[in-house]
Amino acid sequence: MIKKMIVFIITCISFGVLSLQQDNLKVLADTDNQMTINLHHQLSVYESNPVSYTSGSNVTFQLYDLTADYQKYGDDENYFENLKSQNQGIQNYIKDRHMRLLDTETTDTNGQATFHVSKEYGKAYLIVQQKSSQFESDGLSYEQISDPVAFSISNQDIYKNKLDIETKSAIVTRIPYFFKYGQTLDHKEMPLSGVKFVLYKIVDNQKKYLTDDNNWKITDDPLHMKDVKKIVSDSAGLVALNNSKLPAGQYYFQEVQTLKNFDISSQAQHISVNIPAVTSLANVPPITVNGESLSKVAAGVVPGDVYQNASPKVLNYQQKHPTKEPPFNIPFLPETGIAIGSISLIGLLIILSVVLIKIYKKKIRIKKEF
Repeated sequence: MIKKMIVFIITCISFGVLSLQQDNLKVLADTDNQMTINLHHQLSVYESNPVSYTSGSNVTFQLYDLTADYQKYGDDENYFENLKSQNQGIQNYIKDRHMRLLDTETTDTNGQATFHVSKEYGKAYLIVQQKSSQFESDGLSYEQISDPVAFSISNQDIYKNKLDIETKSAIVTRIPYFFKYGQTLDHKEMPLSGVKFVLYKIVDNQKKYLTDDNNWKITDDPLHMKDVKKIVSDSAGLVALNNSKLPAGQYYFQEVQTLKNFDISSQAQHISVNIPAVTSLANVPPITVNGESLSKVAAGVVPGDVYQNASPKVLNYQQKHPTKEPPFNIPFLPETGIAIGSISLIGLLIILSVVLIKIYKKKIRIKKEF
């Protein structure tokens, strides 16, 4: 009986030791397959020149499994850059693709947070700031957000145990913007680049135009008034008013110069801009253009999804009878609006000049004879 008890005890001990060894081997195997992500976050200092940063403490980041999305769209060479440009739209992107949340961490006093991920080849991850943070400077508070960070595990990464990632936040602001497009005669739309706009407000029933030094001026000719600020559409048709520091109020964009063969539409001459007052950073109401709410911008850059949608949009329409180039005119001849054979005129002038010269020489010769 005692022998059986001893055998039983030894068997139990042996089984326990083997179990512990297997657990330790499993932990070691998991550790070998893990990579530590050290995130270093910094906040930008408002209006510092050059731009300076401070440690971004108490900022929460989320880690998502990006693998399925990466396997589907990763062949696009701009895949990671496109994700970065999502910025404020990244949460919708995550929701639409049902990405799995892996971890949530908050930065310490040094602006650091640590994640642990599998370093299996082909895995991909997305790190995003959970919500915008607030930064105080000189008694004023500013909203800040960092760009999403996306990365994949390559062949070289499987031999690494850690990866350092730096994130820097950008000041989030509200600016008025819209897209300038033209509609052709066959109803196709295209962005118009180089179209000029000015901004005005109405005071005592008079238009006052924004100047380059952020003052206001009354003029009947804002296009040719030198110090009136001109806002020009870029290659994507974007018209954006940066660094204006407009107070809350009602304003209007006015188109003052368009492209050849397009007419300035009536809508383009008074594009409504409403800037609501801000009472708390916890609830910042958006600027509206023609009644449409605008996304905020980070570091003055309009979010990528806004570019894709090109909204709000203001159209000009192609002329049914394109403007023709005026006929060649001799600079010193008056314009009559009638097509004149300029070559014949030049010939006539040459002949007239020769006749006058001959008459002049003849008179000189006659005087000498007498």
